Amino acid sequence: AEKNSNESLIKEAIAKEQEIENEWKSSVKSENIYITADDGAVLKAVKYFAENKTDKWIILAHGYHSNPEKVLSVGVNFSQQGYNVLSLSMRAHAESGGEYIGMGWLDRLDLLKWINLIVSENPNSSIVLHGTSMGGASVMMVSGENLPSNVKAIVEECGYTSVWDIFASELKLRFKLPAFPVLDMVNLVAMNRAGYNIKEASALNQVKKSKVPILFIHGDVDDFVPVEMVYKLYNAANCEKDILVVEGASHSEARYVDFEAYYSKVFSFVNKYVS
Repeated sequence: AEKNSNESLIKEAIAKEQEIENEWKSSVKSENIYITADDGAVLKAVKYFAENKTDKWIILAHGYHSNPEKVLSVGVNFSQQGYNVLSLSMRAHAESGGEYIGMGWLDRLDLLKWINLIVSENPNSSIVLHGTSMGGASVMMVSGENLPSNVKAIVEECGYTSVWDIFASELKLRFKLPAFPVLDMVNLVAMNRAGYNIKEASALNQVKKSKVPILFIHGDVDDFVPVEMVYKLYNAANCEKDILVVEGASHSEARYVDFEAYYSKVFSFVNKYVS
């Protein structure tokens, strides 16, 4: 019964969020922008401008087989705190090109391009990255790259330790299959076609190198990315960090299950680094 009462509350929260999001979208000034990724894929994002001119930016990265609309409400909350919002269509999703889904690893290089674009247009910008699920993996994976000092904080929600780990977890959970030899075959295909090695595609290794503060958020009953992963990631990170595990929240549900706890943690964290 607990789960069901939670489900109806979450449905209500999502509907309410959708309403606020639509209202906000119709009232803010926005602009479509495009960049070309290193592999030639044309990627799209939408800029939503804060009411008053500001150097504060939030970049939003959505999840696997999801779309920008699903995480835009996070942008609404940042917009209310005076941020400009850059909402990405991840590669091979929504309105972005790209033949293969990047699982965060190709997306980290795309994110670098978006960050550099903002910095080139707004040299005094203070940038926060926010990613959910595959987007969470993407922002963690870019955290280990050489980022401009404009990137002040990262919020990752329910991201996975590595592409290999999440595939292995799904194989075991859904199909009762061992990682070997299935994943080794998957990896050959990934290397041949998508151009990356899923063994290298590790958020865990990247957060060890991060100099940017990271807030880790997860639901304790996540049925897609096991909650153990967030503790591994948090422990591996050598940067300033914090963690929020929301009780009773499944995958990507933390902000619906406990709106107050979620946003008070997010803003108390980012406000330390963005003035």
